[in-house]
Amino acid sequence: MLKLPRRRFLQSAAAFAVAGGAMPEGPPAVAQKRPAQLTDIDHIIIMMKENRSFDHYFGTLSGVRGFSDPKAMRLPGGSSVFEQPDAASPTKVALPFHLDTMTTSAQRLADLDHSWPVQHASRAGGKMNGWLAAHRDADSGRGPLTMGYLTRADLPYYHALADAFTICDGYFSSILGPTTPNRFFAMTGTIDAAGGNGGPQIDNRIRPPLTWESYPERLERAGITWRIYHDFDDFACNVCKFLAQYRQAPRHSPLRENALRDRPFYELLYDLRTGNIPQVTWIVPPSYLSEHPDWLPAAGEDHTNLILSALWSNPSLWARTAFIVHYDENDGLFDHVPPPTPEPGTPDEFVGHAPVGLGFRVPCIIVSPFSRGGYVCSDTFDHTSTLRLIETRWGVEVANLSAWRRATCGDLTAAFGFGEPPRLDLPAMPETKAAVARAEEEAMTLPAPVPPANETLPSQEPGTRPRRGKA
Repeated sequence: MLKLPRRRFLQSAAAFAVAGGAMPEGPPAVAQKRPAQLTDIDHIIIMMKENRSFDHYFGTLSGVRGFSDPKAMRLPGGSSVFEQPDAASPTKVALPFHLDTMTTSAQRLADLDHSWPVQHASRAGGKMNGWLAAHRDADSGRGPLTMGYLTRADLPYYHALADAFTICDGYFSSILGPTTPNRFFAMTGTIDAAGGNGGPQIDNRIRPPLTWESYPERLERAGITWRIYHDFDDFACNVCKFLAQYRQAPRHSPLRENALRDRPFYELLYDLRTGNIPQVTWIVPPSYLSEHPDWLPAAGEDHTNLILSALWSNPSLWARTAFIVHYDENDGLFDHVPPPTPEPGTPDEFVGHAPVGLGFRVPCIIVSPFSRGGYVCSDTFDHTSTLRLIETRWGVEVANLSAWRRATCGDLTAAFGFGEPPRLDLPAMPETKAAVARAEEEAMTLPAPVPPANETLPSQEPGTRPRRGKA
């Protein structure tokens, strides 16, 4: 692998920072003419951000299952799922409303309760009409924020990314619960619902010892290289460190070196620019760049831009890479699509009488030469689908996966354009550095967002979007 001298790397990083992390639109790389296949991907990079629902980020995006969804379900009584019952409202109804970051401090949105009880109460046994009751009870005056959404004007980078690559509008979180269990699904395929190895892990409290197997351990035994990039501030989101086998691993063992060693952000950027990355990479952002309310989405967009720009600066690496950016759970923010859940008693998918998941929809964008073109894929996926993609590519079984989840959720291959030549050209993307400075100013000086007095049903941007997948 190419190893740049440290001085040259720091000079490159400084120039990169001055440019705001933006990649200039240059001549496209030489296109591959033959049809692409999964084995053309040598590197899978997975970055999980925090606590945003699909409707909250992309409900107004053209061509996706958003606020103009013709298949939107009806609530008991016949009203639209977007007309949520709200006993505390003068109209007795709450509609989705715009969290305008230009006139309010919506970049600094308050965190909502997204625990196991509140998530199940919002779903209301599949009726999807408990959002306001659950969040007014749990969050008091903040409760109506559950219906808030952002638009292209608020999230220009992510909307441009969706326009350039493939967005998945059937991607669900794994569990009707908070961060930690969703991240256990993303790294292990389970929360140990049966309780044989320290689970079930349905909340953010860790009760050691947790001893079930992680997927990186299986990759290690199979000889597939892997690494988790995180620093000392990992927002408690590097969940491998909570498993006993990682805690007890020898100091210089692969588990400690690849999963527990702190890696500063510049190391990730350097490794991307030089191609010094493993076959499978997980990225755990620090708290203030994770987009978790009340951290700023603009800062998260800038963080994503810096990472992708480093990747795009290495054409040979970019030509062989799939980069997945997704979110662990919805933070209690409304989404209108009911998540699939299993029949009562389904093995490994119930805790007590409540289904584990799937949880509510979250954003997921597939960034790759094999997903270029502004597509939407509506097939059903969840966090275990990222593991299934690795499984399908390298043949390492996701052993902890329940039969129901394996049958319900795909392996993400439908979101790619395999069978077509890849596109190696890079999109022109909005700047992000100056946007962070504006967002910081707005978050500190503008008034807090509140639902408008005269709400109207939102709509989506005009236009359609080419489709991938079967759904």
